[in-house]
Amino acid sequence: MARISLQKIVKRYGGMEAIHGVDLEVEDGEFVAFVGPSGCGKSTMLRMIAGLEDISGGHMRIGDRLVNDIEPKGRDVAMVFQDYALYPHMTVRDNIGFGLKMRGEPAETIRKKVEEAARILQLEDLLDRRPGQLSGGQRQRVAMGRAIVRKPKVFLFDEPLSNLDAKLRVEMRTQIKRLHRMLRTTTIYVTHDQVEAMTLADRVVVLRKGSIIQHGRPLELYERPSCRFVAEFIGSPQMNILPGRVASSDRGTVIEVGGGAIPLSHLPVPVGTSLDVGLRPEHLEPCAPEEADFVAEVDVLEELGSDTLAICLMGEREITVRVPADRARSLGRTQPLRFDRQNLHLFDAANGQRIDFIA
Repeated sequence: MARISLQKIVKRYGGMEAIHGVDLEVEDGEFVAFVGPSGCGKSTMLRMIAGLEDISGGHMRIGDRLVNDIEPKGRDVAMVFQDYALYPHMTVRDNIGFGLKMRGEPAETIRKKVEEAARILQLEDLLDRRPGQLSGGQRQRVAMGRAIVRKPKVFLFDEPLSNLDAKLRVEMRTQIKRLHRMLRTTTIYVTHDQVEAMTLADRVVVLRKGSIIQHGRPLELYERPSCRFVAEFIGSPQMNILPGRVASSDRGTVIEVGGGAIPLSHLPVPVGTSLDVGLRPEHLEPCAPEEADFVAEVDVLEELGSDTLAICLMGEREITVRVPADRARSLGRTQPLRFDRQNLHLFDAANGQRIDFIA
């Protein structure tokens, strides 16, 4: 296992800078997920750690070694790709042990390591099959087995589940989580799926346009996003954002939003400031008219089984409300809604940065 240190890491392609001076410390044994929209730089970052992309500036260390100029084979990292990269003419046994064979390890040592990896990944009954005889999930486990047998200091996963169907993705998430709990190998996992990141990682790193926007424990990013971008990216369905404005009333400072006025004890911005008001679907609740913070028109109901997503209209703006399935049946066409002030999020409308307040 090893600590990974990124200090002012830069990546340039000609005159274009794709990664802008990134600083990040990944602790020994930690599971870190890189997330962000397409083109944000997450896969480029992973490939630089693996040694598959040159570093244009800054310093990268794995353990105590500076690895900027060390070839991939010398970094003691193992990478799992989304396309499995298995040899179709080889058995599962030979695919898993191929890297060890190339390193010249004794046949008996290879056999023991392959069988140990197969046991961990529940592949014992498949060792004599070829990749074409396996399901997508089984092939991904073989790719993981090939990484495990090397016992590297670092595991790198590049969107490994993107080719699997929804059911297999859930099963493989569980498998990867168990694997990390068992091996405690330092792991960096790249995904565009924030649900994968939230469920797997000890810490989530959100990237945008080649820079880290925020990093922290999954619930920290969910409960205290640093900006509107993170707030909308983390959470499914995504956070509702409504335009608001700070105003003064006989009740003190209020936020005018959705036709209502929300009083707050302390808000560190002047009257007249435009805000983006964030409310997660699960923090909005149908209520009686006299308890309402605002009223919305129920447009579409999406039944998910245990709960229902109510797609509502407030003027021309659409919001989503998550309600228990049994309560969805009683929703009116025009529905009063309320929310807990502790679950309100405020962002500066001009720069998107979080504004802290006292409810």
